[in-house]
Amino acid sequence: MPMETLPIIDFAPFLLPTSTPQERRDVAVELDQACRNAGFFYLKGHGVPQDLLDNIRQHAIDFFKTSSEEDKQRLALRSDDKARGYSRHVDPQKGSHEALDSYRPVEATDSPCGIGQGVNQWPAKPDTFRSAVESYVDRMERLGRAVIEALALALGVDAGLFVSRVDKSFWQLRMICYGRQTSPVSAKAGIGEHTDFGILTFLLTDSTKNSLQVRSKTGEWMHADPIEGVFLCNLGDMLAEWTRGAYKSTAHRVVHNSDTPRVSIPFFFDPNWDAIIEPVVPSGDGNTEGRYVGVRYRDRYVGAMEEALGTVVALAV
Repeated sequence: MPMETLPIIDFAPFLLPTSTPQERRDVAVELDQACRNAGFFYLKGHGVPQDLLDNIRQHAIDFFKTSSEEDKQRLALRSDDKARGYSRHVDPQKGSHEALDSYRPVEATDSPCGIGQGVNQWPAKPDTFRSAVESYVDRMERLGRAVIEALALALGVDAGLFVSRVDKSFWQLRMICYGRQTSPVSAKAGIGEHTDFGILTFLLTDSTKNSLQVRSKTGEWMHADPIEGVFLCNLGDMLAEWTRGAYKSTAHRVVHNSDTPRVSIPFFFDPNWDAIIEPVVPSGDGNTEGRYVGVRYRDRYVGAMEEALGTVVALAV
């Protein structure tokens, strides 16, 4: 299955105030079909300025390129939060990568603070790092809500029903650097096959090709290479659950064999911390096992984090 089979959707008509209701509906239908048939799509005309994309990407590249081990150690994942900060992932078979994670701050209700609760840790240099992230997150939250509104239009459900569950999205901004490979590595290198567990992922990367792979409907792996100025988007398990399986969360993986590093910046637009996961479409649309129906999102998140942390090497603070 060639890369070009992934849909490329122009979202601009949905955002423009001068668009007609039919033009907005046409975009919503395109999104709906991509969500039902592929689970992955490219999104252009998204309204996020190119200079903002360039700025956040350069901040990520500079962090991994110039930060000392001492700088990274100061930002290491804390033993309570286990979410915000720097971590290094090491696996002899899969290769290694390092990451810096930021999330929507959550007031601690437990003592000590539980997984996912707390505030972000920020690099000391450059002093523009925090403001760059916060400006980018603000635009991405707005984009996420707009895409959700479009999906509600396509599904024929009240947009308020969707938006009320994401109006304080427990977003995650992850900056990842996959190390350069000096010798061939296995097909498991990078990050293994998985689906995202939230709602929508908006991916921004450097120009590296032949790293991200998406599983096609026929079970084959195809490359999903970056298109400059365009987000690669995919659906998470929560959106599949909310639509009774009508929308697909598609498996993907990273196989990084390049002799240069790869920097990737996914923005995970997920439900509110206290949102209840349950279908928002009639029972006749789609089919789901209902694994997370009636589950509070924070409980699903904590469970996923506890599973994932088994592969993380967090530097000692």
